[in-house]
Amino acid sequence: MTRGNTRQSKVYYKGRTEDFVIFVGDITAAQNWKKDHTLPLAQVMDGWKIFTSHQHGPQGIHNEASRDTLEHEFGTSNDREVIFHILEKGEIQESVNSERQGIKNECQGPRGIH
Repeated sequence: MTRGNTRQSKVYYKGRTEDFVIFVGDITAAQNWKKDHTLPLAQVMDGWKIFTSHQHGPQGIHNEASRDTLEHEFGTSNDREVIFHILEKGEIQESVNSERQGIKNECQGPRGIH
């Protein structure tokens, strides 16, 4: 994952019992894949993981979805089939992460004016 001040593109899918998120390289690649399924998923995906936010929407804490969760929601635990389903029916979203601020090295002691 990036450290901040960057764009983060993802596809959010609201299932019957869970919310699912997959990260994509950029919005354009995901939109192009929706029109043409012959594009390799490796050019669309940013990592090959399926996350769940436990019904807290796309902004919740993301944990990797278990095989049982995928089986219950999609009828299969095959990652490729689940990713196809999420890309086809999910909502593409993009957000900008704020840059991280603060002390870079805690060992240097207090930073007050002397």
